Amino acid sequence: MAELVIRVQQGETAALGELYDRYSGRVYAFLLRAVEAGLAEELLQDVFVALWQKAGQYDPARGSFNAWFFTLVRHRLYDALPRYHKQQALSISEGGEYNLPSWAANHEVEEQILRLFRNAEIRQALQHLPDEQRQIILMTYFGGLSQRELAAQLDLPISTIKGRARLGLQRLRQLLPEQSS
Repeated sequence: MAELVIRVQQGETAALGELYDRYSGRVYAFLLRAVEAGLAEELLQDVFVALWQKAGQYDPARGSFNAWFFTLVRHRLYDALPRYHKQQALSISEGGEYNLPSWAANHEVEEQILRLFRNAEIRQALQHLPDEQRQIILMTYFGGLSQRELAAQLDLPISTIKGRARLGLQRLRQLLPEQSS
C-alpha cells in the first residue's frame, strides 16, 4: 500500500488507477448509504480527484492510509450533505417552498428530514439526542442553515447555537460506531 501511495504522490496515474480499483467499490457503497446513486457517483469521482490532489498530504507517521483516505471520503460526503438534504427538503415541501420559519416549532418537518437519511444508525443516534441539540444539528448540518442564520431564526445567542451543536456532535460520536476502513 505504501508503495502505491508514494507512486501517486509522485504523479503516477497508473497507481491512482490501482487505488481506484482497490477502493472504489467500498467508497461507493459507503456513499450510497447516505445519498442517491447519482450523487454517490459524482462524489466517488470527486474523492479520487481529491486523492490525486492531496496525496502529498498523507503522512504514514500520523496513521494508516485507510484511516486518512476514509477521512477524506467522509469530508467530501459531509461537504455535500447540506446541499443534498436542502434539495431533498425542497422536493418534499408543499408547492416547492422551503419554509424555514416553521422548522423551529414543527416536529413533522424534523421527522421528514430524519426520513431522508438512509443510514439507520444515524437516524437512531439522532433520536437519542436532546431535542434542542437534534434541532440545531438538523437545521445547520442537514438543513443548510448557517449557525448565524439559525441564531436569528430561533432568537438565541450564537454561543448557545454553537454549544448545542458541539454537545450534539460529541454525543453522536459516542453513539455511532466508527466506520470500518
